[in-house]
Amino acid sequence: MPWTAALAGDLSIILDTLWSAGAALTQSVRRVHSRDQIEVNVAEGADAIALAAPAWRAVQDRGGAATPFQTLAIAEQTAQAHLRRGESPRISIVYEDGQPTVLFPTVIARWSGVPAIRFLGDPLIQYGDLVAAPDASPAAVEAAWRAAADASLAKIIVLRKVRADARIAPLLAHTTEIVAEQHAPYIDAGVATALCARDLRELRRFRRRLADIGEVRFDVLRGFAAHAAVREALDIKREWLTARGLSSSVIGDPDWEQVLTALSGDSRGDNPLRAALLTVDCKTAAVEIGLVQEQRWCAFLGAVAPDFVKAGPGHVQMADTVAHCRTGGIATYDLLAPADPYKHAVARDAVAVRDHAAALAGGGWLAVLATRAVPTLKGMASRMPPRLRQALRAWYG
Repeated sequence: MPWTAALAGDLSIILDTLWSAGAALTQSVRRVHSRDQIEVNVAEGADAIALAAPAWRAVQDRGGAATPFQTLAIAEQTAQAHLRRGESPRISIVYEDGQPTVLFPTVIARWSGVPAIRFLGDPLIQYGDLVAAPDASPAAVEAAWRAAADASLAKIIVLRKVRADARIAPLLAHTTEIVAEQHAPYIDAGVATALCARDLRELRRFRRRLADIGEVRFDVLRGFAAHAAVREALDIKREWLTARGLSSSVIGDPDWEQVLTALSGDSRGDNPLRAALLTVDCKTAAVEIGLVQEQRWCAFLGAVAPDFVKAGPGHVQMADTVAHCRTGGIATYDLLAPADPYKHAVARDAVAVRDHAAALAGGGWLAVLATRAVPTLKGMASRMPPRLRQALRAWYG
């Protein structure tokens, strides 16, 4: 039936919610493996993040968080979203010679209707990986995998949005199968511009159009100063999706939107959230929610106010954000997957981003088959005419 294609991208999320009422949380840290100089503890349940936090900070301070999505600040907020949904965070912590070197942040949830192990923060996080110190050994990574992929807890493990250069990628290459692949374009912010002459002329024309309307101002906000801009970006994006009959696993879901609004109200120095705001006569023209970790700015969400859309404020905001990265010492402006055409227009490079899955117990192979079908069904839905998508959404709620 056509409606299954339109809703397939969010089917597992709906099933998660239906199942969550029966989920039971545990609060413990227990040793699950100890051999040679490697010890593995597991923190699980409602207190998992608090219990894992000292080790997480220690590894993160040593360069263990490859992207903003592996930072403790993100984990603290996404764990709360999982708990609100009845899902149980579970963090495997590996120690080598008494020092933490690897954390594998997961959650026990649902996928395709069966109990599943997923990355903590999925579907909000756009990159999934371990939190691993640069000197963590392959044996420590394998020990983290064994502790996380526990067949007594779930029938399937689904690890989405793993970059080809992720720390966990080599291990997943021989323990799971790839069920989907996209590409994430990115810009080297150290290069003056990736735009061709035609696109540069177009950008100057957009700047003139906006200037004709009123005073143009660009700001990068953080902490509580970003709160109003983040809420407005979510409102604009939600209306944009509704108008096109599209759905999102994050936008429009109160649990996941609350993660972003909570981060925007957090003024701690390790908060990775930024709001890149372009205003015209003090009115929002375009806003981007970005997440920053060391040398990487991840363009998480962009929104353009309907009143200004014909003047191209999104192009100007993006160009000014890249310039901000360049002057602020941020090496990479990451547009994330998927590789939409507008991203290719401004980015020269891209990295493969893959979804991995493996059956852990009986019945898990059926969930793996269903996982393979999701990209095809989502693609079918995205190609439907907007009016048809709207009608289907209205018909089936």
